[in-house]
Amino acid sequence: MRRIQVRPVSRDNWADFTQLFQGRGCPHFCWCTSYRFSDATALSAADKKARMRQLVTSGTPVGVLAYDGDEPVGWCSIAPRESYLRLARSRSMPRVTPPETSTWAVLCFFLARPYRKQGIARALLRGAVAHARAQGAEVIEGYPFDSAGISSTHRGHSSLFAGARFRQDGKRWVLERRRARP
Repeated sequence: MRRIQVRPVSRDNWADFTQLFQGRGCPHFCWCTSYRFSDATALSAADKKARMRQLVTSGTPVGVLAYDGDEPVGWCSIAPRESYLRLARSRSMPRVTPPETSTWAVLCFFLARPYRKQGIARALLRGAVAHARAQGAEVIEGYPFDSAGISSTHRGHSSLFAGARFRQDGKRWVLERRRARP
């Protein structure tokens, strides 16, 4: 079993993020921008990369990378729900938590082809949840393709979320911070 480490994308590892996204078979066409920017469909790949770099440089959380040693091998997009601009008007993924509740959303996974089917997506989701919790997330949402009616398999499978103790709530899967009992 590989020893996978998960780290948030930051200025310090931007080069690793670009290495993963520009590799063969990787999502270099989207740069995980479709829900982050209202005009994403009109942007070139270079523009999408530049916009993501602006977010990372400004300290906006965008997600986490999985590493096998020093090699970036996977990606999970997890960020505050508000940072995904297109979610504000989504009918298929509406906000159900009050605005004052720190809610983060998992919207995408990507694994380099040689690293698929090895449990790395589970490690990515665990690392993503830990990162969001460390940033104050009270609720974490996911929208797996097989239960949210979304055809994009990059959303992950419901078994991945169930294995991480998310519970299904309609089309979304949710993990809420357990509150200490008084």
